[in-house]
Amino acid sequence: MEYTPIIIIGSGRSGTNMLRDIITSIDGFETWDCDEINPVWRYGNRDFPTDEIPVEKLTPKIKKYIRSRFNGLQRGTKAKFIVEKTCANSLRLAYIFKIFPEAKYVIINRDGRDVTPSAMKRWGASFELKYTLKKLRYVPIIDLFYYVSRFGINRLKQIGSKEKSLSFWGPLYEGIDTDVMNKSLHEVCASQWTHCAENTIRDRVGIPEKHIFDVRYETFVTQPKSEMKRFASFCGVNLSEEKINDLVKNVSDRSIGTHKKQLNSEEIKAVEAITKDTLAKLNY
Repeated sequence: MEYTPIIIIGSGRSGTNMLRDIITSIDGFETWDCDEINPVWRYGNRDFPTDEIPVEKLTPKIKKYIRSRFNGLQRGTKAKFIVEKTCANSLRLAYIFKIFPEAKYVIINRDGRDVTPSAMKRWGASFELKYTLKKLRYVPIIDLFYYVSRFGINRLKQIGSKEKSLSFWGPLYEGIDTDVMNKSLHEVCASQWTHCAENTIRDRVGIPEKHIFDVRYETFVTQPKSEMKRFASFCGVNLSEEKINDLVKNVSDRSIGTHKKQLNSEEIKAVEAITKDTLAKLNY
């Protein structure tokens, strides 16, 4: 049975989880039972220093392996649409498109100033065994030891850190190691969002517009019903008014503008200096 991949593209803490969970509540839409599958996307490029994997690093073997993981999930679920959300893909959209030129790409943007304090919380998140074990299930066998040891080292560094923050979290952009050593956490998180957004702006040019569904987080959470109608039209599926109401019943707009409450004036000034040009490109 043929299926269509739906790949959600967005920085961490930009609403990607919300979108995935809503979309996969529709009959015929399925996803993995874990948060992200970055080790699958990095297959064959495990040792590349960042998540900004260039198209030149894609080989027929890598493409075949990644597509086989999607095919396997479809065979097991009989889904018409396979939905995937790995935030690091926002750094390498051109690479992803080369693997899945037939996919539908849902690109979500959120105000980077609000993303920043939300991401800061994730950098300091505590260890969750169940969550971690689910993700490890989808690590390629040949890479299992590498990711287990990498995860362990990251957690040990968190324990020894004065701020109790991880040495890395989320999409790894070029220069993140230097930023972590020399910048405050709010500046790192703002830079992380900026790199994700800028790379997506750059790479989306190579994707036909008919394959792209643009979502603005702030619009979605304030007008979820009309946004879901747009999405249904994009995918060519029929959703009843009752089903749409059920899908978006828990959507809330309370996270809009949270940076004003969660960051102090100096932090806001620093974050705005980093994000302002990219925000302007996205019409914020």
